[in-house]
Amino acid sequence: MSRMNNRLAWTGSALLLTLSLAACGSSNSGSAKPSDSSAKPSASEAAAQQTNEATPSPSSRVVNDIFGEVRLPENPQRIVAPYVEDALVTLGVKPSMQWSLGELVQDYLQPYLQDVPKLDFTGGANLEVLLASSPDLILLYNKTMAENGAYEKFAKIAPTYAFEDATVDWKGTLRTLGDFLHKSDEAEKAIREYETKSSAAKEKLKPIVDGKTFAVIRVKPKEFLLMDGTYYSGPVLYGDLGLTPHKLVRELSWELNKPLSLEMLPELDADYIFLLVQGEAAKAKAKELTDSPIWQGLPAVKQNHVFNADISYWMSSGAIANTKKIDDVLKAVAP
Repeated sequence: MSRMNNRLAWTGSALLLTLSLAACGSSNSGSAKPSDSSAKPSASEAAAQQTNEATPSPSSRVVNDIFGEVRLPENPQRIVAPYVEDALVTLGVKPSMQWSLGELVQDYLQPYLQDVPKLDFTGGANLEVLLASSPDLILLYNKTMAENGAYEKFAKIAPTYAFEDATVDWKGTLRTLGDFLHKSDEAEKAIREYETKSSAAKEKLKPIVDGKTFAVIRVKPKEFLLMDGTYYSGPVLYGDLGLTPHKLVRELSWELNKPLSLEMLPELDADYIFLLVQGEAAKAKAKELTDSPIWQGLPAVKQNHVFNADISYWMSSGAIANTKKIDDVLKAVAP
């Protein structure tokens, strides 16, 4: 399975991060992202196309996404951006629908989105519900979400812009949306605030973590994975905060995305470990790990340096999610 598909698959589990975050699950360690499977066939596709064609935008502009030219409304008011909600909320924009996988939502964003209707991605986006919400702009967080004819189905409902992967370069995503929504000043302000916070945190952590190594373990229903430095928590810990990944992180997940077996566990002598449990379905697997005598003998466990992290934002990316990760690291390592 490719890294991207693995990432998306985790969402399906439970966002655990259940980020489909499975969808996203590709990542190096997978993620719980929106299920990136093709949009569900809809009986109303023809009506959707008629609706789209019957409502010409009085003011629009042409931009380029990964598939080519897209004509976007100049001032969209009803935006649907599954798994890109962090960026919208950062800009002060409330989407007209929010991503969900059944009842699973991005918990960390619920203070902002609790009254926003859900767009269920179980088995693919529900196009009937999407059409009924009358969006004037749809944003797809990655290429996989647009494959197998899904992009065309979304585009029949409203102008649709697809990112290569909105979570890898969250600053670029925020700047793109800031441009689309005439909120570039807000985007730059959020980026400056994040960079100020991350720089201060890095300086505070430096004397404490010198010579120390870190690992983030994602527990899925059937396997364990080490999060790499490309997606979600990795760029924050190993990039912005300058923490050193344990050697197994590089050996297993940086490029290869290999599972972590119990047999390899004795080698994981990291000084600090963050544990991400992918929902209810993964709790039994997590218990298998933490009940293991090998686990109990790890240096981080003996020193009480193992921390359970909230997968809803550790398996997401954006100004809000990444700020919360920094807060968690500071609380754990430099209280």
